[in-house]
Amino acid sequence: MPVDLKNYREERQRLIDRMAKGSVDEVLQWYDECAHLYNDNFDAFGFYYHKTIAEATLEYVKDKSAVILDIGAGTGKAGELLKKHGYTTIDAIDGSHAMLDIAMKKNIYRRLLCSTIGTKPIPNLEEGSYDVLIAAAVFANGAVSFESIPMLMKYLKKGGFLIFSSSEVVKDASLRLVNNALNEFSEEWQKSNICSMISTRETFHANNEPAVVYTFIKL
Repeated sequence: MPVDLKNYREERQRLIDRMAKGSVDEVLQWYDECAHLYNDNFDAFGFYYHKTIAEATLEYVKDKSAVILDIGAGTGKAGELLKKHGYTTIDAIDGSHAMLDIAMKKNIYRRLLCSTIGTKPIPNLEEGSYDVLIAAAVFANGAVSFESIPMLMKYLKKGGFLIFSSSEVVKDASLRLVNNALNEFSEEWQKSNICSMISTRETFHANNEPAVVYTFIKL
């Protein structure tokens, strides 16, 4: 499918409207319907979040044989970059079959699993089996909530990293409010000996849309 930014911008607004409603099912339906449109217009639109996730991974994960789980992997944009940087063992999980179908054809991932992310354990995923979890632009309205993080930490080895980004895609979901909420959760998680926030980095999601990359370590 050729680049069609006009159509993509219109469809992306439809996605943002669904995210604002907080409807996970409607958001997943959009990704199933628009997987190829999203993938084909990704670079031309100016998405940047996959690069910031890769940069943070390179900073904290020196072992290129580390076992990585790409949460909300989509069509594999973050996974592609990690593979180019020499990481050899990456699994993918996403709620959209259509997005994973595209990712599968890129031969990035060792394993692909179609599942949504909530607060309950993920079927067919072994606890303590990953060195790193990445989540590029996944924690958002209508997608994955911060309340999922304690559950996700169970799949990390002790001392493993969770690296993820959050942005202002949805109107009124300001990064200030996101940061405040995440800081409150982070204090609770540290007191409960679950994980600790070790860094934040201001960056961009796409074009001039602000974002923050967070890095947590499992305690």
